[in-house]
Amino acid sequence: MKVRFCFSAEQIKNIALVSMVIDHAAVGLIEQSELASGVAWSLCGTAMRLVGRVAFPLFAFMIAEGAAHTRDRRWYALRLLLLAVISEIPFDLVAGGTWLFPADQNTVFTLLLGLLAVWAGDLICGTGSGVSYGNRKKTGDGGRKAVGQRRFPLEYERYIRVLAAVPFGLAAYCLKTDYGFMGVLLIVILYTLRTEPQLRTAVCIVFLFCMYMDFYGAAACVAIFLINRYNGEKGGGNGRIFYLFYPLHLLVIRGIKMAVGL
Repeated sequence: MKVRFCFSAEQIKNIALVSMVIDHAAVGLIEQSELASGVAWSLCGTAMRLVGRVAFPLFAFMIAEGAAHTRDRRWYALRLLLLAVISEIPFDLVAGGTWLFPADQNTVFTLLLGLLAVWAGDLICGTGSGVSYGNRKKTGDGGRKAVGQRRFPLEYERYIRVLAAVPFGLAAYCLKTDYGFMGVLLIVILYTLRTEPQLRTAVCIVFLFCMYMDFYGAAACVAIFLINRYNGEKGGGNGRIFYLFYPLHLLVIRGIKMAVGL
């Protein structure tokens, strides 16, 4: 059956950016102000946070795809590290209303740790930058064999990759990065199951509900629907816009809050 509509990587990223802005606006302009005491504004903030739950799974998916297709993971990781450091003060100003908010570090640190966890899994399993779990071809007996040399049977790889992600998840937990341990694991899951969409869908839906343990989990599952409509194409646009947009939108939200006296 032909899919009526689908999304390129650029379109999925743009949806994630819009969702992220709505989420951060709710935090910076409503939750961190006197508006939160009003019932109408409080409901508005909750609705905006629901929309915002779509953002992180989409960014996690983009990291998983980037890890599979980038030519240079070192440069990719360095870009994320620089962005995380540069964005920390703007993030603290929005999330905590202060220049230094040690209770929560920005999401880019989580994305970076997720990338490193994927990388570690590839190194342990004997796969390279362009090869992820699931890159295998069918054999005559109906089975599948790996393309390239691997150190472990395929049926064990997914568990080894999750175990390899644990130190990076613990680092996220200790550093108190946004989405923390579970955020790192989500990136690894999306990478590990990237060629098995049905299994990925089932696992991610259960995972997201466990991650939130409330109705926010249902909102986050909308991202899985969008991911399943990914057409594998890069799409147009500037692939580096996120690196400028992320810290700038946080500064704009902080500026609006100061301008209107919230």
